[in-house]
Amino acid sequence: MDRNAVIGFILIAVLFVAWMLYTSPSPEEIQKQQQQEQLEQKEAAGEQAETPEKAPAKAPVQEGRQGALQSDSSAQAIGSVRYGQWFSHLAEGEEKTFTVETEKYEVVFSSRGGSIKRWFLKGFTTWNDKPLQLIDWARTSDYNLVFASSDGRFVDTKDLYFRFDGFPKDGRVVLTDSMTYAFDAVLPVRGDSAAIIKHYVVRSGGFAMDMDVEFVNMADVVANYEYQVTVHSPAHTERNSVEEASFSETDIMVNGTRETVNADDAEGEKASFEGETEWISIKNKYFLDALMVRDGFMGSGAYVEGKMHKQKNEGQREIYEAGIKVKYRGESRETSKFTIFIGPLDYDVLAQQYKGLEQVLSLGWQFVVRPFSEYLVMPLFHFLHSFIPNYGIVIIIFSILIKLLLYPLTKTSMRSMQKMQKLQPLMTEIREKYKDDQQKQNVETMKLYKDYGVNPAGGCLPMVLQMPILFALFSIFRSTIELRHQPFIGWMNDLSAPDILVTLPFKIPLLGMSFISGLALLMAITMFVQQKMSVKDPRQKSMVYMMPVMFWVLFNSFPSGLNLYYFMFNILSIGQQYLINKRHQDEPLVKVVSKDGKKKQSWTERAMASMQEKAKEQKSGKKPRKF
Repeated sequence: MDRNAVIGFILIAVLFVAWMLYTSPSPEEIQKQQQQEQLEQKEAAGEQAETPEKAPAKAPVQEGRQGALQSDSSAQAIGSVRYGQWFSHLAEGEEKTFTVETEKYEVVFSSRGGSIKRWFLKGFTTWNDKPLQLIDWARTSDYNLVFASSDGRFVDTKDLYFRFDGFPKDGRVVLTDSMTYAFDAVLPVRGDSAAIIKHYVVRSGGFAMDMDVEFVNMADVVANYEYQVTVHSPAHTERNSVEEASFSETDIMVNGTRETVNADDAEGEKASFEGETEWISIKNKYFLDALMVRDGFMGSGAYVEGKMHKQKNEGQREIYEAGIKVKYRGESRETSKFTIFIGPLDYDVLAQQYKGLEQVLSLGWQFVVRPFSEYLVMPLFHFLHSFIPNYGIVIIIFSILIKLLLYPLTKTSMRSMQKMQKLQPLMTEIREKYKDDQQKQNVETMKLYKDYGVNPAGGCLPMVLQMPILFALFSIFRSTIELRHQPFIGWMNDLSAPDILVTLPFKIPLLGMSFISGLALLMAITMFVQQKMSVKDPRQKSMVYMMPVMFWVLFNSFPSGLNLYYFMFNILSIGQQYLINKRHQDEPLVKVVSKDGKKKQSWTERAMASMQEKAKEQKSGKKPRKF
C-alpha cells in the first residue's frame, strides 16, 4: 500500500475502535464488580429508609404537569395533610399480599397501591444464582397511577391501600389457564359511588398480563383531566452493574416513532412527549419492563425522568421513572386498557408481543447494521442452536459459516495486499529516486499501479464492505440474552461475561485492567500472527505490534462469546492467508497491456493523468484547476 492507502486503513481501524469504545464501558470503569446482593434480599428493617413509607414520593409526572401539582407534596407525610379530603382515609392500612404462579413467572400483588410488588421470572437467575426478581420493590411498586386532585394534592396510588376481597387462604394461586383480580379504592364522593378500580387478567404461558384502569365518577376529584400510569426500571440483575447501566434506557413509541431517553450522567434526563402513545419501556442489559396500550385505546403522551446513581465498589445504575399519559374526559365510567410485559429481551418474544417493541434491542445502527443483525446474523445463530445445544460450539460453527460468506471479500483483500507486497521493491526505488519531488513520486507510483493492474485500495475496500456484518456480530454477541450464563469449556463458564483466566493482585496503571481474559489474549496473539503474515511494508511495521495490543486491551473486558468468535475468525483468516501466500507466492509480477486504445480508463489511469496535468501546470506557472 502507498501512504494514502495506509492512512485510509488506519482511519477505518480508528473508526472501528472508536465505535466500540462509544458503545461499551471503559476498562477502568468495570474493574471492580458490584458484589452487593439485590435489594430485595436485604432484611426489611434495613430497607426502611428507602421504602415508600419514609422515602419521598418521586413520581415522574410531578414536573411538567401544567403547574397543577404541589412541588413539595412528595416531602409531606402520608395522611390527611398530604392527601386531602378525597384520599386521606386510604393513606393508612395493613398491607396484604398474595402470589400468582404461571408457567413463565410468579407475580406478587399488594393491597398497597393495588399494584405489582414483585415479579419472579422462571428459568432465570441473578449472577449469584438467586431467583431473578425484576421489580425494584425497595424503591416502589409498579404500574401505579399519579395525578393531581381537585383540592390541589399530588396523588400517587402506590401509597394508598386498595380493597381486595379474594385473598387466597394460603396466599398463593397456581394458574393453569387465566384469572381476573380486581382492586378498588372507594372515595367519599356521592356516597360510595366514586372509585378507582384496577383489573388484572393473569394468563399462564407468557411473560405478560392485561391491566384495565377504571375511573368511576371521578370527575369531581381528578384535576387537569389527565392521569398517568407509571413504570419503573427493572431491578439490578447482573454482576457488572457498570455494563448493565450502559445498556439501560427508556424507549417510547409516540406518533409512530420510537423515542429514546438515556440518562448517562448524574445530572439526569427529563423528557415529555405529546401525541398518540402506544408503549413505553425501560430496559437494562437483558430484561425489559414495558407498558403497552391495547384494544383500540391510545395514550396521549409520556413523561420520562432518569438519573445515574453511583453504587458500592465503583458500581453504578441508571434508574428511570416513566409514565403513559391518559386523557380523562370526566365521564361516569372511563377505562384505559394496557398490557404489562416484564420479561427477557428476546427478539422473537418481543416481536410477537407488540409491533415495534423488538426495536428496543441493541442491534446496531438502524439503517446500516441493524438489518444484518435482524435478517442474517440472528436467524442463522438461532438455526444453529436449534440442533446444537452448546452455544460455544454454535459460535465456532457460526464463525466458520460467516468466514465462508465473507470469503470472496477477504480473498480479494488478501490477494490485493499480496500484490502490493511484491510491488514494494519497485515503490522503494521510486521513493529513493524522486525523494525530493513528491509530485513526481506520486505520478510514478500511480503509473506503477497502472502498469501492473494493482488497485491500492483493493485491500481496504473489502474490509469496508464487511464492516456492517462485523458490527452486527459485535452488537449481538454483546447483548443477546441467549448467551447469558451459558458455559462453554474450562474456565469459560459464562459466554456473556469476560472469561477471567488470571485475576491480578493489582490494577495495571493507565489500562485499568485487574484480570486477564484468556480468549482476549488468544485473539490478540492470532491477530499478531495474521498481521505478520500479511504486512511487509517497513512503514507499517509498528501496526503489526500496535493493533494486537490495542485490541487486547479493548476486548479484555468484553463477553467471552464475542472474543471466542473473533478468535476463531482470526484462526480461519490465518489459514486462508497461508493458502493464498503458498499458492501465489511464486507468481511473477506481470504488466497489464491494454488491447484497445479506446478502452475506458481505470481509476488509476484517471488519477495519474490528473497528477501529470497538475505537474505540468505547476511547472508552467499556471494556477491549477479546481475540481
